[in-house]
Amino acid sequence: MTTTVESDTDFIHEEDTMDPIHELVEHPQEEPLSITIPHVPTIMIDTMDTGSPLNANPMIDLLNEDIQPDDTLVTPQSLNDDIKPITMENTQFQGPVIDYYRNKNILMTGATGFIGKAILWKLIYSLRQDMGYVYILVRSGSHKRSKIGRPSERVQNEIWNNKAFIVLRSMIGTEVFDHIIKHKVIPITGDIISPDLSMAESDREQIMRNANIVIHCAATLNYNERLDLALETNTLGTLRMMDLADDCEHMEAFIHLSLAYTDPNLPNGHIQERVYQMQVGDPEELLTEIVDLELQDIPKMTQRILAHYPNTYTFTKSLTEHLIMKRVDLNRLEEAQGGKTQWPVAIVRATQVGAGVFEPLPGWVDGVTGANGSVFLMGKGIQVLQPDMGGMLADIVPVDYLVRIVLGSAAFMVSPGCRFLLPYNEVLPDGDESINVPNINYFPYIYQVSGCTLNKTTWYNVYQSVRSYWMRTSKHILPPPEEYFIANRSLFKAKFFMKYHLPRTLSSAASNTANGGLSTEVSQANRTIELASRVVESLHQFLQHKWIFDHQNVERIRSDMTEDTQFNINTYQHIDWDTYVINYVFGVHTLLTLSPPAGHRNITLPMGWKCALYPKEPSIIDKQIESVIFSASDIRKRTERMLNQLISSLENPGKESKEKKKMDEWVNDFDASLDDWCHDDSDIIKNTSDMLNLGHWLNPIESQDEHIRIEVLNDKRVGQSIRQIIETSGVPQKTVVGEALKILQRMKERSQLPYIWSAGALLNTLFKKLFSSLRVSEKDLARLREQISGKNVVYVPVSKTVLDQLLVWYICLRYQLPVPSIICDEALALLGPISDILRISGAYFVRRHQASRSPLNTAVTAAYTEVLLRDHGALSMVVERARSRTGRIQTPFHDGILGMIIDGTIERNQVGTEPNSPSSLSPLPTPTSSLLSLPIKRETVIVPVNISYEKIPELRTLINQVLDQKPKGITVSSNFLRPSATFSDRAASKDTSCEDGKYGRAFVGFGDAIDVRKAVMEANFPANMSRRSSNIPVKDEDAIADFVAQKIQRGQYSSGVISPVTLVAAILLYGRVTGGITVGKINRHMFWLREEILDKGIYIDWQPEEDVNSVVQYAFNLLEARSNVSMDGKRITDQTIVRVVEHADNVMDLSYMANQLIEIFLPEALFSVVYLSNSTKIMTRTELLSKFTFLVRLFRHEFVYPWNREEKFVGLLEWFLKKKLLAYDNGGYSATITAENNEIEYSHVCLLASFIYPTLDAYWITSCSLSALRDLSYMPRKIVPVLSQWIAAHLITGRRTVYREVLSTEASQNAVDNFLAIGFIDAVHPKTKLSPDAQILLLELGVTTNEDLVMVSTRKIIEDKSDDVLLQLTDIASLCHEIEKYRFVTDNINLRHNAQVFDKCQNQVRSILRADESYASQHGMQLIRDEDQMIQLVYSLKAASTTPVTADDGSGTHLRRVSQAYNLKSTS
Repeated sequence: MTTTVESDTDFIHEEDTMDPIHELVEHPQEEPLSITIPHVPTIMIDTMDTGSPLNANPMIDLLNEDIQPDDTLVTPQSLNDDIKPITMENTQFQGPVIDYYRNKNILMTGATGFIGKAILWKLIYSLRQDMGYVYILVRSGSHKRSKIGRPSERVQNEIWNNKAFIVLRSMIGTEVFDHIIKHKVIPITGDIISPDLSMAESDREQIMRNANIVIHCAATLNYNERLDLALETNTLGTLRMMDLADDCEHMEAFIHLSLAYTDPNLPNGHIQERVYQMQVGDPEELLTEIVDLELQDIPKMTQRILAHYPNTYTFTKSLTEHLIMKRVDLNRLEEAQGGKTQWPVAIVRATQVGAGVFEPLPGWVDGVTGANGSVFLMGKGIQVLQPDMGGMLADIVPVDYLVRIVLGSAAFMVSPGCRFLLPYNEVLPDGDESINVPNINYFPYIYQVSGCTLNKTTWYNVYQSVRSYWMRTSKHILPPPEEYFIANRSLFKAKFFMKYHLPRTLSSAASNTANGGLSTEVSQANRTIELASRVVESLHQFLQHKWIFDHQNVERIRSDMTEDTQFNINTYQHIDWDTYVINYVFGVHTLLTLSPPAGHRNITLPMGWKCALYPKEPSIIDKQIESVIFSASDIRKRTERMLNQLISSLENPGKESKEKKKMDEWVNDFDASLDDWCHDDSDIIKNTSDMLNLGHWLNPIESQDEHIRIEVLNDKRVGQSIRQIIETSGVPQKTVVGEALKILQRMKERSQLPYIWSAGALLNTLFKKLFSSLRVSEKDLARLREQISGKNVVYVPVSKTVLDQLLVWYICLRYQLPVPSIICDEALALLGPISDILRISGAYFVRRHQASRSPLNTAVTAAYTEVLLRDHGALSMVVERARSRTGRIQTPFHDGILGMIIDGTIERNQVGTEPNSPSSLSPLPTPTSSLLSLPIKRETVIVPVNISYEKIPELRTLINQVLDQKPKGITVSSNFLRPSATFSDRAASKDTSCEDGKYGRAFVGFGDAIDVRKAVMEANFPANMSRRSSNIPVKDEDAIADFVAQKIQRGQYSSGVISPVTLVAAILLYGRVTGGITVGKINRHMFWLREEILDKGIYIDWQPEEDVNSVVQYAFNLLEARSNVSMDGKRITDQTIVRVVEHADNVMDLSYMANQLIEIFLPEALFSVVYLSNSTKIMTRTELLSKFTFLVRLFRHEFVYPWNREEKFVGLLEWFLKKKLLAYDNGGYSATITAENNEIEYSHVCLLASFIYPTLDAYWITSCSLSALRDLSYMPRKIVPVLSQWIAAHLITGRRTVYREVLSTEASQNAVDNFLAIGFIDAVHPKTKLSPDAQILLLELGVTTNEDLVMVSTRKIIEDKSDDVLLQLTDIASLCHEIEKYRFVTDNINLRHNAQVFDKCQNQVRSILRADESYASQHGMQLIRDEDQMIQLVYSLKAASTTPVTADDGSGTHLRRVSQAYNLKSTS
């Protein structure tokens, strides 16, 4: 006779002799794969056909190769030792339950099952060092079966390697956890089907001597087990455990896990906390009869039992309760006669046990049992509930709620003595719903744990959440609840099969035919479905009842445990069921599915966050508009076409304008959509009472136009500009006024209420298509509402994509914040579909470059902006010049717009608003009476906004620009400036459709609102006037605006969110200098960076329950690691080396992703560069500050510094001393660590420095390119980045730098800007230096005469600035050599070679200037030598770009290697 003893996990369990797939699903942690990652928690997932589970290593799905086991098993000692444990105050571990269990010894059965694991987890987490011994009764497995080895091995494989305990180890600390599992948790060999429990005598004696509490969870796992076998395990096994408890010297409590679902014949209504009579016969007689049965008589007895019970499992559990009652009654007689005192006994009944709400992890499950089977099948689209059950109570008991009651019951039970009543059920009088006789002692104690004790939800809502999860995370198409709970069963089955199952069935059949039959994975999946189906089928008879389970005993211990911090169950009265079920499905998906997707992360939100795309309460934009012309299907198809056009215009800007048919289709669809919203029959936008946040869009557009025209023309600045034009040019006033009106007409926004909601609905579907989640902090929203209440507001997001301001606009519409009118550059009016969306969202387009605006244009822009801000109440703008090509916050661009906001807040510019205002010019419109009596202005606040993207749709376009950006007008073919194959070439064979959520998550963070008036006052403080433009020199008139812009950028900086994708990208780039980085080191650096970010108080999107493997794989998926990362061999271990594929576009992609991390660690990175540049030298504090200052000032055009340099230096010095990276001795500082004496800490410093090294090399190469000025007196400023790229290609080929980022023209342009500001070069206007002939030739080559020339500056050395290295340098060559001192150099040979690079670059430039006949001579022009050579340089670069490039395979263009793309024949 053989059966399995496992956790009595609520209702259904599988037998020991079941087929491998059953054991696989019930115990997915067996035989762990030997991917040894010594410092990383490893999550075990479901087994494959070999019976060995796969380790959820981040690289497994990457290569899609077979992974071989390593030589050692994953043990708790092999897990991460560097994770900081979650520290908690002692007050968090106080209460009566904790006090009761301190140093108590516990005997557990079923610890390897679902509930058993959860109980053990809770004991360890809550008690920690105060936990007594926990004896785990575990059956030894047979070597021929999947559960192999001794009890200690089973505990290791099935418990300690479970994800819940891996995370627990990091939570309480490695040392504490390892001590507990080594010294406190003791596996005991035993089997409850054996009369003597198959325990060694020494083990039995130890338990009898020490055990205080027995928690009996074990039961057979097969609900249709043969009758005699089920009896042996469920009934006799329990009685044997009670016999053992009788023999224990210090027994205090016996807890037996039973079922709430045993007898389906009980009528609807209240189920008492009683034991109901068995209809099949007397319990003791039944036991005797079954035990004495011959094998051939068992079926007949089984049929007799099944007439009253659905299966043998429920029968034996019911029988066990009756026999416990008989046993207690006998013990009472023995005690009354002076025998042993009866110890307390509890019977804990549960309905369907489901995933944990909070513990061990949100959504944690283990095995297809209880409600797990139902949730699993719902996700497959399989009908598991009857049609009329949608509105019925979903009676699911979270496992952590049950565990708290199980453990809490023992703490409050007392010995009953002899005076008690056995809790048999009683007949209730008519009208009574339950019975609760006071002052009557019932024993044993019965605790009924059901959904009746929680806030309730229905199966309809459960299915809705299940469907929501699968629809958002996969391509599964599940029917809506209305179809799932259809009343007509026959009709449902036909429709359901045709619509949802037939396509998949045909696809599966075709695949199986092609593959020669069913795959092992498909076969196992089908068997898992079969198992879950049997589990669910056994529940049907119970779920159709409308029972109310009495729970007075549960309520009693609820009040007793209120003060217990770890066992309080009041929080479970307010479960967010939608979040719970989504967590539940995630647990089923990742822990029970045979092949869960690598890198899959949960979609539920952390506490305190909202998702704008999937709100709890839908609004207008979530509803489908009704149309009098188009059907719902037509509208869906139209929306899909519009989405494709929008995404195409983002990913491939300009492409749609070349396809007339596509553009015509867009225009037709766009117009039809607007028309539907303008003629909406559902009247969903007619009620405007709750739309006050929409400002002037609530008013008719006709009245707005006249009002705005009058106010703009009566603005003082407009009037002054008109008078000035009339006086200076003599143009008639009517003409000038007409021109002003034309400017206003071109500029102003023309949106209206239906357009706003149309834009909101379209953006809602667009963002759902692009992003998996769009998150915003509840705290940010609450603070923002408070700070902007009663004020005008200007939102200023970081400029990264064209979507930035639309995202802010959408968030405001979603959460009923003031919705802004958007200030856009005129260039954004030419982006096709995106421009159309901007227009209907209320955008107005201005000329941001002050040089491109006439005084009249500037005045009209300022007046209109002020009027709109006052009347509408909300605007949105950016302070950067353009979208960031690097992913970092850029320095402010002074276009005057921010000054207009400030001026409009501080001044009054409408005629008639001041006592001495000048009279209006005739025939300007006369101000209306309302205008002449304007109320006091509302104050204006500016809200900094930081939008953190994991990936952006325009990334390819931005990278193309920094790699291929050319001087304006210079025509250069792509294979000159293209360092690798174009993206379009590489993606030509790929599917171009956009998958839902392919750009990951986006986070919108709001900084503290800045009061404009107070900020202006602050800017005028004497202390701030001297340093308010400390980074970049600005004009006096822009000084205040620059001060405010810096405050805005500090707010943007503080409101950022860090994604793990950023961390992975930065670590991969760091690994290049050593030829790659191992998997183990990636994980170790991930943990270290995470802790450092949290220490800075910055939010990182990495929850405590998420293991590092899943997070890293998630990042790899978004970084397209399959094509952009390589690894050695097929076997993935801790030592597997991961390498970045050195394509320039790939490197720039990673760099863009990683650059957000640079903003966070910029000061530490700069100091680390200083640290590594002087690793063997003792330096004074002044020398360290001087070097730090040099780097800060060198990069002042490259980075935004939201901190004070000297204050930050002091903090960094303390930080390095605290971490013992620096030692102070005799007035000097020296580095204390090297790669040899402390590899881990040294690698951390190197990682930080790697954030800066690429930019440092770009500046070094730019300074090298300026060696051309030794031979040329001047050259076009815009040609310097092109020349820098040309030189960079040579240096990469010659291995003088490992950083492909130096090919970026943006860093070169910033370097030139900074060299100009520092004074190493000067800028002059071409017309002051060049002859007309030279200017003509430059125009032919595409260089306009409006672009500056750069030339060598004459510098004077200032001796009294000893801490400023820059002021001690004489020329650009000395700057180049100074930068060289800080670069990363692998050996002394390269160091010597690099010292000569400046001179070699000069020789390279000279080589391209040599020509038999110059370009000017060929055109018959005789120029002076300086002009001739400058023209020759520009021409040579252009000519080099047209040189044919031949690949190894004979093809012509778009080659991947830098040396090929630049047609380089030799190294530098």
